[in-house]
Amino acid sequence: MESINFKHLESLCASEAKIQTSTPAHKIPIVASSAFKFNSIEEGIEIFKNQPGEHVYTRYGNPTVEAVAQKIADLEAFGLNLPAFGLLTSSGMAAINLTIQTLLNPGDRIITQGNLYGGTTELFLKIFGKQQIETIISDFTNLEELQNLKATDPKSNTLVYIETPANPTLQCFNLEEIGQACQNLGYYFVVDNTFATPILQQPLRFHADVVVHSTTKYLHGHGTSTGGAIITRDRNLHKQIWETLKLTGSNSNPFDAWMINIGLKTLSLRMLKQSENAFQLATKLEQLPKIKRVFYPGLPSNKSHVLASKQMKAYGAIVSFEVGDTLEEAIRFCNALKHCAIAPSLGETDTMILHPATMSHLKIPVEQRLKYDIKDSLIRFSIGLEHVDDILADIEQALIVV
Repeated sequence: MESINFKHLESLCASEAKIQTSTPAHKIPIVASSAFKFNSIEEGIEIFKNQPGEHVYTRYGNPTVEAVAQKIADLEAFGLNLPAFGLLTSSGMAAINLTIQTLLNPGDRIITQGNLYGGTTELFLKIFGKQQIETIISDFTNLEELQNLKATDPKSNTLVYIETPANPTLQCFNLEEIGQACQNLGYYFVVDNTFATPILQQPLRFHADVVVHSTTKYLHGHGTSTGGAIITRDRNLHKQIWETLKLTGSNSNPFDAWMINIGLKTLSLRMLKQSENAFQLATKLEQLPKIKRVFYPGLPSNKSHVLASKQMKAYGAIVSFEVGDTLEEAIRFCNALKHCAIAPSLGETDTMILHPATMSHLKIPVEQRLKYDIKDSLIRFSIGLEHVDDILADIEQALIVV
């Protein structure tokens, strides 16, 4: 390898090391440079004129980040014969925020479900509410109300935002019917696919304009990376959202992207196995007398079972259930668990629990969360890769205190 020749030691320290290889790396490299070098001012001018696809500065784009974003887009569009374009963001909330910021203006509307992740609800009401973007709650059982809203204010842009299965009650929403209605009415259709991932469900199949993810969850799957993803099927829309990302600094970084890529390699294996574990556990939990109600779309007793069977390849790895009748009983149960971790996340290889009423939905008014079955007694379990009997044994021993 050729040496770098300097007359002074400090110049050698400050210079960049050179990589020389005649064969490419088998694994995607971490391109950790914050900026990219131009061969001339003229080249820099041309690249700045045509930034998308060119590398200038990592906030604008980075080879490692772009490669992983496109891999997620390819997963969402797999087998659909559709184009797909991906962006990685600093978090799942950043992905949602960027999408809404790009698509809506003051006076526009978001139509969404009532049983939604608490952070998303807060974002819509507190942040976008200040920007005069109205949030309308719908149960999406009567799609005529979407048409009626169009008639009341035909000039405003409307965005329909769906999270399915819903967090934490796992209610599923009919993507095909909602997507078709949005297409007919000219509404934007955005789907949070974090719980299902493209392994179990592909919203692009149902006319979604944008699919968002918290990559922190299943896509990475190991709890050591934070990020989000935005997938679109329209190049112009992709470019518009990228412009917002570039100007707001909501980008991901090369190391997190590289970590996400490691998780993607086992995504299909993990999702199918964790979903199988969740199905087995939910079936057994229904038989335990101290558990009042089990929320899992894979159960024939669940209201979403028929729909989930139609639009998902498996039922997912989240199981929620009610323990006892009071907050005190739920807390005693959670504290008695020995192996299942109490942690405010999901989608990792080990089983994790969360108490929605005091954690993810703490800032949601009590009457609103109760309306959507988020009671003080509800516990959300993110089922991991352990043997299902070990998870069940931990639950059974904790139920003794209820």
